[in-house]
Amino acid sequence: MSEEVAPSVEDTKMPEQDGLKEKADECTSAPAAKDSEGSCREAVEAKSVQLQKEQSPTDKVKSTTVDINTLTPSTPSHTPPQLLATETAATAPVIPDNILSPPKSETQTDETNTATSTSCSPASDGQHSPVGEQPAPTPTLKPKPKQEQQEEASAVNGSIPKSGKPLATALSNKKLKKSASTSPRASRSRKPKALPMYESEISDNKVGIKLCIKKSDGVAGGDSTPSAASPPVPVPAATKPARKRVRKPKQPDSDESECEPRKKKVSTSGAAEAVEGDAVEQSVWAERLPAEVLFRIFEHVIEKDGCLPTLFRLGRVCSLWRRVSLTPSLWHTMDLTTWIKEKYRTELKLKWFVDNRCSACTELNVSNWKISDVSINCFLIKLAAGCPNLTGITLSGWKGFTSDNLTYLVDNMKKLERLDLSSINLEMNASKTAVGMISLCNALQTIGSRLTHLHLAHNRLAGIPQIVGVLSAHCPNLELLDLSNVTTQATSHGVLHIEKLQHGCQKLKVLRVTNSHITPSTAGMQEIMDSPGFPNLEELSVAATTDESRIICDDHLQRLLKSSSKLKLLDVRNCTRLTHESLIRLPAWDIKHLYLSGCSVTRDVGSGLELIASKWAHSLIELDLAWANVQQPIDNALRALAEKGSECPLAHLNLCGSSVSDEAVKEILKNCANMSSINLASCRGLPRGVKRLMQGAQQLRELREVLGVQLKDSRSSGSN
Repeated sequence: MSEEVAPSVEDTKMPEQDGLKEKADECTSAPAAKDSEGSCREAVEAKSVQLQKEQSPTDKVKSTTVDINTLTPSTPSHTPPQLLATETAATAPVIPDNILSPPKSETQTDETNTATSTSCSPASDGQHSPVGEQPAPTPTLKPKPKQEQQEEASAVNGSIPKSGKPLATALSNKKLKKSASTSPRASRSRKPKALPMYESEISDNKVGIKLCIKKSDGVAGGDSTPSAASPPVPVPAATKPARKRVRKPKQPDSDESECEPRKKKVSTSGAAEAVEGDAVEQSVWAERLPAEVLFRIFEHVIEKDGCLPTLFRLGRVCSLWRRVSLTPSLWHTMDLTTWIKEKYRTELKLKWFVDNRCSACTELNVSNWKISDVSINCFLIKLAAGCPNLTGITLSGWKGFTSDNLTYLVDNMKKLERLDLSSINLEMNASKTAVGMISLCNALQTIGSRLTHLHLAHNRLAGIPQIVGVLSAHCPNLELLDLSNVTTQATSHGVLHIEKLQHGCQKLKVLRVTNSHITPSTAGMQEIMDSPGFPNLEELSVAATTDESRIICDDHLQRLLKSSSKLKLLDVRNCTRLTHESLIRLPAWDIKHLYLSGCSVTRDVGSGLELIASKWAHSLIELDLAWANVQQPIDNALRALAEKGSECPLAHLNLCGSSVSDEAVKEILKNCANMSSINLASCRGLPRGVKRLMQGAQQLRELREVLGVQLKDSRSSGSN
């Protein structure tokens, strides 16, 4: 019977449902307005009542009442559950669940269209519940109240506002829980997390006042307990907990450890111990020694160690020593570059020194102080007013020192004798620099015969012939001329007239032309013979790099040192055009420092290196023979030095990279008792373990033990 009733009911129901569906589609296709929604709903309800009247009593029992409120996207079928159960029992094969579900293309409809259709139209064949949900059919035929149906629709499609339009997207259970926990009301009630604060307090001690800073985890009033009203922040179960970095526990901050005065042990007569701040009995040196005697003692100390930092340290002993150390005449030589840290080299610090310590200063070193261009004038004004006895000043590294500043300096410092202007002009476009040709020549003419020392190293100069001409004409007392690492704009700007400088500067003692783009000028035979040379010259440095190694030759060296019998230092490194003949013919007999590395003398097999060593074996203190690649000449030179025995004053020997043999080294270590350093790095002929720089008596003693050498003079070895 169930098989016959089911088709009849389905046949009688489908036409009416099609009509009802067409009526609902017409309502949904109309413009979305509030008034039209009410009329559409009334028309659909009237149509459903008419259909119920026309049906027979039997059909009414078997069919369900159609109501617009029950037609939601969650309704999968229009067949009553009783008939559906009868059909399922009669059919032998079981239909899988996935066959009853619509195709995937039908379920992927636009969210906006789905929400709009569920608000005012029955469910169509392509409209179903949200993805992933398979709702069960309606269990009863009794229609639900209107309020319950609205709540069910809101649970599926989101919350429905008063206007009748639901939300655009359906929210999942996870999002609903998250939105509930992070609601605006909950966020308003949550209090901010307490941040650590730093509190300061002032504590007293015997020495003075000390500011202590301690850390507290509370806010404003130091309360570190969190508020009980603030709810805990929910952590989603799906999210992975963040990994926290494990740190070592810090020691708790204590005020006592920071506020207590540091105890320092002070020993008096090697026995008593006192705490800092306690009264210590002053010795006779602090109480009864006259200030005049203490002043004389300070003068002798300063001559040996310098003013700084000696006077700073002496002034900390007691009030008497401080009063004596502040005597202006003791602050005559001030090196503010070596003993003042770079971070303290400020304009205010420099002005303070000029106002408070430089009233009797004669030598001032302020190189590499970061002074602005505007403050240089102020500094020079203070210097001219506060240091009237200044005789020497070092302004190396003052890039902003202009020609006007140099003019003001030489015009107002009437006793200026030594001037250092190194590393001022390192650029091409410095037009107003102090070391320009015109400004420098004018300054040299203003100083005149007072000038004794002039440093122009590490500059880009133009017009060296003009500068040398002014020096030879106006500066007869010049003793030092430093032109090291000087670059020029053209070759003609770097010509050095040797004979002209010799005529005008007879008192020259130090001449440095190391690694410079300076070429000695050519001269005739008569001019060379008439030149007096440099009879007082003690130091000559013409060392060059590889690029400039062919500038100095034997002729130039003979012209420079033709009468320099007092020469003590000669540096001719990398001068490949020099031969041993020019060195042997030099008039100097007491050279103490000789640098020959890189010369042809150390690389020629037939060189007279042995003759050179024999000539100055009695006076040489330092000898540089690095990278000498011929073994026989260098071994003979070392044996010539060792023949002097204890009379040989040799203390420093550089044999780095040379071909010296171990036998020659043993001769030096056996006979030269005054040795304090020897460089054997990269020497191919020596055994392993000794190819390095040896310094000090201890290392030299170990070197002698390794090579099996013992000093001949035991007294010299004991003193060494």
